[in-house]
Amino acid sequence: MMFTKEEAVKFFTENLDISNVEQRLKTDRRSLLDEIATNIQTHLPFQNLKLLSEVPEKRRRPSLDEIKADLLSGIGGLCFNLNIATYFLLKAAGFKATIVHATCTSSVLFPNNHVVVYVEDVEKNGDKFLIEVGFGFPTFRAISLDFEHESPAFTDSFIEYKYIKHQGRILRMHRKGDLVKSQEPSSVDGLNFVIDGWRRFYSADPEGTNNVEEFYPPFEKVFTDAQASPFHATFRVICFPNRRAIMVINGKTLIENNSGELVSEVIPGGDEGIIQTVKNHFPLIPEDLARRALKNWRQTIQP
Repeated sequence: MMFTKEEAVKFFTENLDISNVEQRLKTDRRSLLDEIATNIQTHLPFQNLKLLSEVPEKRRRPSLDEIKADLLSGIGGLCFNLNIATYFLLKAAGFKATIVHATCTSSVLFPNNHVVVYVEDVEKNGDKFLIEVGFGFPTFRAISLDFEHESPAFTDSFIEYKYIKHQGRILRMHRKGDLVKSQEPSSVDGLNFVIDGWRRFYSADPEGTNNVEEFYPPFEKVFTDAQASPFHATFRVICFPNRRAIMVINGKTLIENNSGELVSEVIPGGDEGIIQTVKNHFPLIPEDLARRALKNWRQTIQP
C-alpha cells in the first residue's frame, strides 16, 4: 500500500482542505468521494514537466514512492501519477477501489496509455462510480456508471462531457469546449470516433483490477516512447484552482473567463516569460525543474 489510512485521512484534510473526513467515511461517502475527486484537481496540477525535465534517454516510469512524493509535495504529475495515487488513497481510506486500463484517442493510438479508477459499493451494494482526476480536463464529481446506455451530460469548467457504454467498454465523450478540433468521424478503431457531435476522448475497460503491476509495461512505454504518448513533445501544466482552468501549454496560457470559456494568450518574454508564468500560477513546481523541462522540450521540437 502506498498510504496508511491515517496518511490518507491526513492528506484529504491537510492537503486537499476536506473537512470531517473520518465522520463522512461512515455517513456521507458519496459526497466525500465527489469532494476528493474534485479537490485533487483543484489542488494538484496535471503536468508533464517532471517527465520533460529528464533527457529522453533517461526517462522512465516513476516508482510508487516517487508518485507519493510528488503528490505530497504538490507538484502532481500525469495520469499514471494522479489516478494511481488516488486509487491508493481511496483504498487506504476504506473505499472498494480498482484501477482500470484505458486508452486515450486524442492524438496517438497506443493501447492502455491511460488509467482511471472505479469505486464500488459507495452508497449501496453493487453501485459503481468512475473517478478521473488525471488528464487535464475537469471531472468535478464521481461519475455513476449505473446507467444503461449513457450518463447525463455534465459541464465542468470549460468542458461538456458524458460517459457512454459502447461495445462493452466505457467511453468518455466530449462536445462543447473540446480542445481537440479534429472532428472527422472514422472507424471505431481509428483515432476519431464521433457520435452526434460528441467525440470520444478515451475508452476504458468495463472492470478494474487491484494488480498495479499490470500497468507497468504500458506506462513504461508512455514514459519512454514518444510514439506512445503526446507528452514528450509538449510543455504543459494544468490545474483548476477554485474549479477554474489555468493552463500553460507550450508558449501560451489558457485561462478560463467568467463565461466558462478558455481565453488563449501568447506568453510574452520568450522562455523567461514562460518560466515566470509557471512560477506565478504553479508556485509549488520547482523553478529548476521547469527550466530543465523547457530546455529539453525546446530541443525536442527544433527541426
